[in-house]
Amino acid sequence: MEHYTKRLLNPFNGTVQVIADTEIRALSFNARDWELQFRCDSPKGVRYARIGTWCRQTGFKPYPLPPDIDVAAVEIAHSKMLGALQSAPALLVQDDTYELWLLDQTQQLPLALLASCRRQDEMSAATVRALWKAVTSNQLQLANTPEEERRGAPPVSYRVEECVKSRAGQNPRAAWFQRLPDRSAYRVQGDVVLPECLPAEHFPEFLLREDWKSATEQALCHRYLQRLSPRLLVLQHLSHAARDRLEQMACHHALDVADYFHLYPDIADQQRMTALRVEARLRSSLLPD
Repeated sequence: MEHYTKRLLNPFNGTVQVIADTEIRALSFNARDWELQFRCDSPKGVRYARIGTWCRQTGFKPYPLPPDIDVAAVEIAHSKMLGALQSAPALLVQDDTYELWLLDQTQQLPLALLASCRRQDEMSAATVRALWKAVTSNQLQLANTPEEERRGAPPVSYRVEECVKSRAGQNPRAAWFQRLPDRSAYRVQGDVVLPECLPAEHFPEFLLREDWKSATEQALCHRYLQRLSPRLLVLQHLSHAARDRLEQMACHHALDVADYFHLYPDIADQQRMTALRVEARLRSSLLPD
């Protein structure tokens, strides 16, 4: 069985945890509730049939199986998967180390992360346009200021997208990189890994560049990342300094921190995060039923 965590990208929307072999896979977006899917081969290609859900508290709950599925094969595979789920660690390792980055126009350096995969042979299947997408302002509950509303400004997320699009230029380019344990990376073109190594500091830890020329762009980017910070804290390869800064940015979003907290692989300041979780419990207790 393979065990891994993969980032959900373009837009970044957290991670998915996966346990899989050639016949069956289990997926979870919250590391608690899993959906089991059985691989079915047909003349039309590979599909995955949903066969049930599993969580540690309630165990396996089956779905009705399609009539054309091999029930005996499903039972053997699902029994093996349940054993893997019961023994799996709370968080699986994030190992999608091949990354496709949108490049800035002037320096041709990583600007925003578009896609990722775990193996070099998966890169060709990840056909992604050189166009970065933000999580929408509605999804993030990221409102315009009263002054922005007065002058009819577009949503924050849309304006951040426009900033990135402008910085990428009229003919945007993207490039694949293979990240190393020290977070530096080699550029990859097809089957070839190029010899020049790009230092880790050229790759934005929050998946989007934060250095902008104008104060307006800088403020927009900060507002977007600040609102996204509770989700960004699920990333597994953040430096201590980056995690500490994200935790500070997340201090205004205690309820979101409480929702994502069990997915955080590390904590920079235990006292701060405990206080945020207590605040979340108090605020939740005041919400109407």
